[in-house]
Amino acid sequence: MSDLYRTAIDILDIIVIQFGWTLIMCILYRHFFRLKFLPASLPAALIPGVVWLGVRQLINSLIVITFSVTGDNVKSLLKQLLIYGSLFLISCLFYQGNRKLRLLITMMYMAVSEIGRFLSFSMSIFWPRLYDLCYQWFDRAQDYSEASVKRFVILIECLGFFQQLSYGVIFLAVIYGSFRYVCRACKDRELPLHRTEFLFLMLPCTSSFLLCTLLRIIMYTSEDTIPKTVYESFPALIGIVPFLLILSLLSILYSVKLYQEMLTLNEERNRRAVLEKQIVSMEEHARELERLYSGVRSMKHDMKNQLAVLGSLIERQDREELPGYLEQLNQTLGKLDVPFQTGSTVVDSLLSMKYHEICEKLPHLRFEAEGLVLPKECRIQPTDLCIILGNALDNAIEACERSDTQAGQDRDFIRLYSRYCREMLLLTVENSFHGELKLIRGNAFPSTTKPDGNSHGIGMHNIGTAARRYQGDVSWRASENVFSLTVMLNNGVQPDQDFPEGGKASGGFSIFRS
Repeated sequence: MSDLYRTAIDILDIIVIQFGWTLIMCILYRHFFRLKFLPASLPAALIPGVVWLGVRQLINSLIVITFSVTGDNVKSLLKQLLIYGSLFLISCLFYQGNRKLRLLITMMYMAVSEIGRFLSFSMSIFWPRLYDLCYQWFDRAQDYSEASVKRFVILIECLGFFQQLSYGVIFLAVIYGSFRYVCRACKDRELPLHRTEFLFLMLPCTSSFLLCTLLRIIMYTSEDTIPKTVYESFPALIGIVPFLLILSLLSILYSVKLYQEMLTLNEERNRRAVLEKQIVSMEEHARELERLYSGVRSMKHDMKNQLAVLGSLIERQDREELPGYLEQLNQTLGKLDVPFQTGSTVVDSLLSMKYHEICEKLPHLRFEAEGLVLPKECRIQPTDLCIILGNALDNAIEACERSDTQAGQDRDFIRLYSRYCREMLLLTVENSFHGELKLIRGNAFPSTTKPDGNSHGIGMHNIGTAARRYQGDVSWRASENVFSLTVMLNNGVQPDQDFPEGGKASGGFSIFRS
């Protein structure tokens, strides 16, 4: 082969295949991860790819494979492990994010790349036939002059160049189309990956990569130092191997699609739970208003009699009964007052409803909310405040109900207070608890004790989703039988989107756990 042909092949490999492969890697990782110490710009996003490209070229120069001797298959396997192992190390060095997600994306990239490589090789089986036709044409011409031989060599080199180009085009088309589908299916950067979800997505990627590893080991053999492909030994594999590769690729893509559909179904379930919760809250609010209106109607009905008695006491100047009667009348009117003044009518009504619920269920419990005061210009939507405080109070009441039969119930309490500084609003709900918290590995919050597994973690999930709408977060701590939940909200921003759209599963809420 001429030097021009070798140069053209090298340029094709570096510019089209290697650079295109690297660019797709950068696009994929940029979709899921943020750079650690580099600016969020397009040139900076290419730096990890350039580093990986340099590492690949170094590995290619150190490990040369010709498939002409026994053992080159093992060298090829070692070479691929070094290349993809360096990719994982580079991803850990340059990108920030969940380790499970980094490992999953790296394994997915490895599997799809290997599938694309073998598909490009398998789908180009017509090239040997084309070479045979050229040799037959040259042989029939029986013109072995120097000019004819040069033209024949140029023809073969052109065919070889286009063969390599077809390999590269098919390879890049497979991985680009696959990862474009993955990026469209997974719109969120941070996927909620618990152990079961992680294994569910890793299984097709790992099995596909192992299939390609097996093909890499058996694909090439040598007879009398002449490389020979497995297709030449077993022609039936020409149709079987591409079919298996396509099935493996579809298993990866459809596992991602199924996972995203499960996330969507999970959000729909959360939305339904929130709506049901809001309906219950509206019913409780209606009962509270009915209680107030019933008291007002009763007072209006008895007002004439009350005024008549009061006038009679004044006329008689009965100084003994008059103060007591006025005190009794004042207590009756006080029952119609809302006992909380937070600065939000909706929150006051919510606290009033929860207070009466506590009085019915746990009359011994101390409920303190005097420290809960909202800023005058509160930009937090009342519905979001009710979601946060309502779910937090429900969890606190449930914890106090569990400790109701245990010693020390006279010390049970629920305490609410807030702090506001530099547009940051901190809402804290504290409650007493007795016993131990049940913590599950991988869950951000203690496990629920509800017998209904379908409602596992929904309350905490809704609190976290509402907090993230205001660039906030949720934290908790437990010490000395006191559980404290703190929600941070940014009062200086507008909510990102309507609840519960876009919320990500948090804490112990898993799409496979219900």
